[in-house]
Amino acid sequence: MSYRAPSRKDANRREDKRRCCAIGRCCHDYPSKRTIKIARDTLRAALSQAWREELVSRNVATMIQLPAARKTTRRGQSWDVDEARTFLESAYADRDPLYHLWVLILVLGLRKGEAQGLVWPSVNLDNAQISLEWQVQRVGRQLIHKQQLKTDGSTDVLPLPDICLAALRLQREAQDRMRARLAQDGGTWPADGLVFTTRTGRAIEPRAVSRRFDLRCAKAGVRRIRVHDTRRTCGSLLAALDVHPRVAMQILRHSKISITMEIYTMVPDKTTLAALKRLSDALGSPDATLPDEAE
Repeated sequence: MSYRAPSRKDANRREDKRRCCAIGRCCHDYPSKRTIKIARDTLRAALSQAWREELVSRNVATMIQLPAARKTTRRGQSWDVDEARTFLESAYADRDPLYHLWVLILVLGLRKGEAQGLVWPSVNLDNAQISLEWQVQRVGRQLIHKQQLKTDGSTDVLPLPDICLAALRLQREAQDRMRARLAQDGGTWPADGLVFTTRTGRAIEPRAVSRRFDLRCAKAGVRRIRVHDTRRTCGSLLAALDVHPRVAMQILRHSKISITMEIYTMVPDKTTLAALKRLSDALGSPDATLPDEAE
């Protein structure tokens, strides 16, 4: 229960504003499941240390079972496969300079900062793999390219489906052209090795990526969502692109193949599958090109 001893702050409120602590009745305002889990984990760690020091005979916190998390669906906060396909088709048809970035964000479920922080030494085109070790963030008035991500799992090596592999190859060719033009103008390309850059090799402003994403949503005629919300479309896209479930399991960072297969049972219709196949094939064709990045 959430009852606690009456506090002076509660007791000093007006009578109609007093809470359960002041009136002695439980309001049933329980902590969230996340808060409960954090408290349990903290207690378990403390008791484990006490057990190692022989201060307690056993760690009773290990016997606590948390309630199972309920599966919830946040409607309106992510795209279905048709919307993601429409977005990518629009970007490809309009020769969007950020098309390669959109492909990696949508198909691999990357965070915006992860995609912007990707460096060529972390890209293995021969083995079709990338390592997520860096991210780009704005801190105050500076763009920071730092190496630590949110979780240890974020630094895993991810396999590259064919559409992502083709997008990265095209991006490397586009960057080579930009570097050559900059050298002709007497400029120097930065040495940080970023995959996605401006024409002068600098990191792209995160707010600019968000603005261009919103503009592309409007041009494609799809619902406007945040770039981060596209992560929930990743699994369905992988299924629609016929990526092997074991590969998808690595990309989605699932601990069990059964979780991945739940997504793979909800594949879209044949029309959408065929459209995505054509888009993937077009990107991988020898004559596929897109304009270079703009400021």
